Amino acid sequence: MAIMKRSICSIILLVVFVTVHAQQVIINTVGKDPLVSKTTEVVYKAKEGAWTFQGFNNAVIKTTYKPSDYSKTEQISDAVIAKPPSINTKITNAVSQTVEWDNLTSVVVQREKLYYKIGKEVKVKSATYFTQGDARGFRFQLFNDEQIFGGGERALPMNRRGYHFNLYNSPSYGYGLGAENLNFSVPVFISSAGYALFFDNPSKGYVDIGQADKNVLEVGFTSGELTYYVVFGKSIDEMLSNYTAITGRQPLPPRWAFGNFVSRFGYRSEEQVTQVVDKMKKDQFPMDGLVFDLFWFGDNIKGTLGNLDWVNMQKWPNPKQMLTDFKTKDNLKSVLITEPYILQNTKTYAEATPFLATGADGSAMMIPDLYFGTGGLVDIFRKQSQDWIWKYYKKQVGNGVSGWWLDLAEPEKHPAGMMHNLKDYGVARAMGADEVHNVYGHYFSKMFFEKYSSEVSDQRLFLLNRSGFAGSQRYGVIPWTGDVARSWSGLKSQPLVLLGMSLCGLPYIHSDAGGFAKADQADPELYTRWLQFAAFTPVFRPHGTALEDLDPGTKSIPSEPCFIEEPYKSIVRNYINLRYQLLPYNYSLSYDQAVLGKPLMRPLYYYNFADSNALRAEEEYYWGDNLLVAPVTTQGATARMLYLPAGKWYSLANNSVTDGGKFINQPADIKQIPVFVKEGSFVPLWITKDTIKSTGSYNSKDITIRYYPSANATTYVWYDDDGISTRTLEKADYELVTFKGVTAGNKVTIDITTNNPNQYGKKFKRKFNFELPVALAAGQQVLVNGKPLGAESIGKQKNQFQQLTNEFVSVEFNGKPVKVEITLK
Repeated sequence: MAIMKRSICSIILLVVFVTVHAQQVIINTVGKDPLVSKTTEVVYKAKEGAWTFQGFNNAVIKTTYKPSDYSKTEQISDAVIAKPPSINTKITNAVSQTVEWDNLTSVVVQREKLYYKIGKEVKVKSATYFTQGDARGFRFQLFNDEQIFGGGERALPMNRRGYHFNLYNSPSYGYGLGAENLNFSVPVFISSAGYALFFDNPSKGYVDIGQADKNVLEVGFTSGELTYYVVFGKSIDEMLSNYTAITGRQPLPPRWAFGNFVSRFGYRSEEQVTQVVDKMKKDQFPMDGLVFDLFWFGDNIKGTLGNLDWVNMQKWPNPKQMLTDFKTKDNLKSVLITEPYILQNTKTYAEATPFLATGADGSAMMIPDLYFGTGGLVDIFRKQSQDWIWKYYKKQVGNGVSGWWLDLAEPEKHPAGMMHNLKDYGVARAMGADEVHNVYGHYFSKMFFEKYSSEVSDQRLFLLNRSGFAGSQRYGVIPWTGDVARSWSGLKSQPLVLLGMSLCGLPYIHSDAGGFAKADQADPELYTRWLQFAAFTPVFRPHGTALEDLDPGTKSIPSEPCFIEEPYKSIVRNYINLRYQLLPYNYSLSYDQAVLGKPLMRPLYYYNFADSNALRAEEEYYWGDNLLVAPVTTQGATARMLYLPAGKWYSLANNSVTDGGKFINQPADIKQIPVFVKEGSFVPLWITKDTIKSTGSYNSKDITIRYYPSANATTYVWYDDDGISTRTLEKADYELVTFKGVTAGNKVTIDITTNNPNQYGKKFKRKFNFELPVALAAGQQVLVNGKPLGAESIGKQKNQFQQLTNEFVSVEFNGKPVKVEITLK
């Protein structure tokens, strides 16, 4: 910032001195005449440091401050992948200096304060640099009624104003509502004033959002480049689109990721796993994923991290054959856990020692207080370390492993004196643990992603993890919310944690459904309510502890739904079946994320901050744009108050219609949670007469499209591909079908088009069964492109979840535009 202080009034001296260096404009002080240049950055120099500003075409301004007395300026984050374009930049030189990009966004420098504007409107009231003790960072003035959301995993109210919390990834065993510091502390904050702030600094830090001073947001760091991005947008949708345009979006996951996972801590032998899978099949639970916790590489909880291979050949006689059999016979995809710690006396310890993080003396540093035993931490920032551990993972991929589960990578124990080598990323000096802590899991995920891209190119990466940084989404991470308590407080915290992460660009966040830890006995009501909620979250994975024989203090409570008692078992099965029915809708959400940056879970104020009631209804959320979900998180509840935004809403359970714009008291006995569908919505469903066993039998060529009538014209775009192939979007090997609907009086009109009609023919020719939750007029003809549809293509269809019979019309589609006209009763 071109500020030269005067002792009395600290005003800016007006002296002409402008230097243009190719794509950079350097302004030591201020000139009188406007400067217009096509440039990528503008630098304001001053005695105590320099501000650098860069404008992006997508309504983003990057700001970096370099104090002259500060040397730890390395940028070890790779969160931002977009490069600032060379765009028209106008610099107005006056008492208030203004840098403006393409007549759209600007930053005003005045009296050591920065003001950020879009058009003529000030969005960021003022920003300043500060240093205090070991912390350096920024302070932002807040508007009186401004609300702040985000910050990663926090079991707190969605509006984070009034809170102070750490920017330091931290596990919290058995947490519940009120836990402030969890595994994924993402420094992304969204303001109701129409801007977001992303602090691109992974070092240990903190954020104070109006606790110390109710009108100030303060963020401080202990090391690293002092950079933040201001991201503009009229809504969260626009802000996330702009934010993910610079940090990346989540690649398409495999379609089976939307299925049911069989998981616990943990299976001890092939015999035990087979018994559980057989029980799941016998009780007719569909399933797609099978998760192996740490007993695949040892018989004990402690002392085994680092074996990196199947150890007990009596319990696991032929792992490759077992994994192959589960995949071929039951369509079960196996997921193995792994950790970044290599313990002493494990099979790989001696070999691993050169690849471990060190102490100040350069020798491998041991961590004596890790719960699992004494050992070292893989220095994942070194390419040699990545190659070393990858060879063990690659062997298991060859054995038939379909996915990975990266645990403890906060890292869970990370002594401040531990040193890391980042020379492969251009950092000359060794860096301390607190400098790299928050980005450790991010780089581990990056290693997986890059190795899969280069060496397992025929398989989409599935990577469960519980820690990382901003931008981790582009490495295909599937985060879960850590070791949440099996309690009602644990359940109450999850909608807040999941929505908070979703607003930070990490869309596949989910929880250990049913809860993980600290339960003295099974609670089938809690389990049922949790799984009902989980059916409308990005990943459905019941998981909990079952370790009583190894750890007497930990109660063994099965996490698989086949072991729950009736009537809860049937209720849970009903919701798992519903999740599978929603597969074409859910999978289409992955396209919205990969291309548009939309989260799968969206708060009710996602498109509009103006609805104050939506801001209050923070436990509710949209699943996609069309479904509104209101989880039941109170023990013994038979009803719950919920808010419906303006418009008409259909109950998913019984097709009843309710006017929105108000709070309602909705019945919610143990058999159901309230789920509503917005009028005008199209919801694609997988409805089949066959019992669904897994996503392996999914066939999108004969699906049901349910349309909920509305006088308002609406549009829905449905995405489909084979669910397997890599680089599907790059190759344009997919299908997009657009449905437009409107209801005028008693006449429904639906238009069907596609973006790629030339790809149709035998490959994409399909039939859509249009289902309506209202009756058709008796004796009235259904017209398709103006011609009557045969009686054999009109009928009734019973839905397994609702136990309701809806009218349906079956229409052939071969890529050419189709208009369907239906007369209602």
